Amino acid sequence: MFHDQKLENQTKLALAKMGNDAIAYMRQMTFEEIINAFPQTPDIEQGETYWALFGADGAPLMLASERVDIASSAFYNNLKPVLPN
Repeated sequence: MFHDQKLENQTKLALAKMGNDAIAYMRQMTFEEIINAFPQTPDIEQGETYWALFGADGAPLMLASERVDIASSAFYNNLKPVLPN
């Protein structure tokens, strides 16, 4: 079967753009991931658990210590929060 990586990447980008105003994904992050995704993050405690909310296109939207705060923010902004596999 022929597999076109370029087409696959374009399809993922198109899907992300379509869902950007409707879907956001949330996940737990390590300290290092937080620093990379949220470079302007004020002081955070190393070793603590944090949750992040990202747009369908991967753009970082919010960071919180509680999962419920991330979900609430998504709903408040008319986004359906999902957990990636």
